[in-house]
Amino acid sequence: MRLNLPLLLMLSGIGLMLTSGIPAVFEFMSMQGFPSNPTSSLFPSHWFIMIYGFFGALIGNEILVALSVEWSGKIANNNLIISFTALTIIASLSSFFVSILFSMFLEIISISILLLYSQTYLNYSKIGLKPSTYNWLLLFSLIITIIILSFQIGLGYVIPYVNLFFPIGVIFAVMSRDLALVTRAKINDSEIALAFIFLTLGIISYSSFYGEALLFLAWLLSFHSSKLYKFKGRKYPILHLTTAWIFFLTSIIFYANYDIFIHSIAVGFLFNTVFGVDVVLMDMFVNAFGKVSVKPSYIPYILMNSGLMMRIIYDLGVNYSFLILSAPLQGFGILSFFILTLRQVLLKNKV
Repeated sequence: MRLNLPLLLMLSGIGLMLTSGIPAVFEFMSMQGFPSNPTSSLFPSHWFIMIYGFFGALIGNEILVALSVEWSGKIANNNLIISFTALTIIASLSSFFVSILFSMFLEIISISILLLYSQTYLNYSKIGLKPSTYNWLLLFSLIITIIILSFQIGLGYVIPYVNLFFPIGVIFAVMSRDLALVTRAKINDSEIALAFIFLTLGIISYSSFYGEALLFLAWLLSFHSSKLYKFKGRKYPILHLTTAWIFFLTSIIFYANYDIFIHSIAVGFLFNTVFGVDVVLMDMFVNAFGKVSVKPSYIPYILMNSGLMMRIIYDLGVNYSFLILSAPLQGFGILSFFILTLRQVLLKNKV
């Protein structure tokens, strides 16, 4: 049977998500009083593998496969996909066995592959369309990510929160394309571009006195441009996207609480956006396997967002025993989305 490289990259990403997520679940439960933490030694690499391993695999599939088919009519060269997949896995595992700074060096090479291929999106599309806002924002996201990684290597130490820009920047860029399909409204490109600038500056300058204001401007402009407040369009994506922007605002309101800030963005905003507009996963399935109609489930939405809300309540100082379920619920919610989706795709296509 012919090797399906997009599927291999996706499965690698899910594997890295588990590698990163399980230690994070035990770590948070341990903070809440759970008596055992068998994966404590793996937790320090959690953030790196989640950002550059899991989200890296999703973003790689989007750039090398899904968007590529949509824009140019073909996927990237197999050698590029294989190289990116291998570097993503090696960089993630190196964060355990070598150092995160070394892993960042590998990630610069990995993301450079995406940057090199992203030049495809600066040409006319297969049907003659000019590059739009999302094409340019996608390119800038990758360039800024490489600068962020290089800066940390130059410093000789890591700044975990600033690396959130990689998934936020890229997903925000692609989301600017998909929003119109969901809300059936014209998206203001100027507002989205300006929101992207404020988002970039806000993430980079977190903990500064003006970082919160910059992120609020990014939220305000992007929410206004999205037209989500009109509640028109497909119900399932609208629910996820509205929830995503609520958690984005939550991260700003509780800006001073690091755990709430990080997870409101990383879980609340990013995952709800991915699940809602199919920024990465669904597009990859459609283009890698052929036309697939996936029936969405609300189970992942309920589990993940309930768990995140419980985490925020705990972070605010409320300590009820049932809140120990917050991290497992988030994990099961995210994992259930991929299991339910993969099951439908594989069954319908008999991969």
